[in-house]
Amino acid sequence: MSDNPTVGGHVPGSGTDSLGITILDVGHGNSAVVHDGALCAVIDAGRSSTVPQAELERRKVTRMVHLVLSHGDEDHIGGSPALLLDDAFTIGTVWINPDWRKDTEIWKRLQMAVKMRKRRGGLDGQQMITTETGQVLRCGRARLEVLHPDFTMVIGGSASQPSQHGPLTSNSTSVVIRVHLDEQPVALLAADVDAAGLAHIVGSKQELSAPVLVFPHHGGLPGSSRAPREFARTLTQLVSPDLVIFSIGGGLRPRNPHEEILAGVREAAPEAHVACTQLSAQCHDRDQRVTGHHLAERPAAGRDGGRCCAGTISVTADAGELSFDPPLKNHRDFVTMSVDSAQCRVMLPLPLPRQRSAVRAVTRPRSSKAPKT
Repeated sequence: MSDNPTVGGHVPGSGTDSLGITILDVGHGNSAVVHDGALCAVIDAGRSSTVPQAELERRKVTRMVHLVLSHGDEDHIGGSPALLLDDAFTIGTVWINPDWRKDTEIWKRLQMAVKMRKRRGGLDGQQMITTETGQVLRCGRARLEVLHPDFTMVIGGSASQPSQHGPLTSNSTSVVIRVHLDEQPVALLAADVDAAGLAHIVGSKQELSAPVLVFPHHGGLPGSSRAPREFARTLTQLVSPDLVIFSIGGGLRPRNPHEEILAGVREAAPEAHVACTQLSAQCHDRDQRVTGHHLAERPAAGRDGGRCCAGTISVTADAGELSFDPPLKNHRDFVTMSVDSAQCRVMLPLPLPRQRSAVRAVTRPRSSKAPKT
């Protein structure tokens, strides 16, 4: 075996199947599917497996190359036991770090599901995931780059973190992934990383830039930090995104994304398009429902209840160009016409992403038909 083995790859560029990443609307939680044709990698699974399983079924997935679980919070791992026990596909590696802080029922169920699937077959194994993992995580022509945490943070407990950054929590050591499509960075998935975790990333001088940022902790306050605006501004400056996504549950309290977080994002990236998966309680009456004609034709937790804002968002790469589904113009028009007091609209008119020199952001026409899933 080489010093830097590749896991889950095939010949780059082979075939013409869809290559992309889909950020799923799972309500208050996170889940994304990286896909190259029928191959896929799942990063987090929300509270329920319903939406991730529906997306995998829609894509006719037979092989989950990687299941990456950023940390042990239920809104990130809740759907993972059902995915692990689903015989519709085989699974390569489950990537998850130990956490001495966790003693929850869902954490125990996850451990049991890994053991059961391993015993009955269809799961290659499980491993820790850090910046020192030493393996290239591939899913066909997609690559998952691990930017955080490092090995010492995972095994060292609070003593591994300088005191000026605050105490470590499960959020501090959330796995942060940068997704590359055809070797172009496309999306930064920041899980629930907090101010202490971000300080560690900054200190390690990691490259974070990507056209899409899935903002950490659903736009909530970043742990013990007393400067959420600075946290948001720093992270957004490092990523320099064209699109910022907040994965939230409609009508939930607290009213994410927090206004200080939004302000920091806007200061750092005034031209970025901002989108929430579901309607924030601070933007729209929680009892007022909306139609989903602007949504992508993909599973979304908020669709049936009329709670979707951008819903599930898919980003695909084709010959160096990125396409968004739903087109970002659809979302901008929806916000303008249907959302009572959208915070993304109050600060500045919603822009469309700028063109980049390496990867251009474009939109493609699509049908307005949006079936229920």
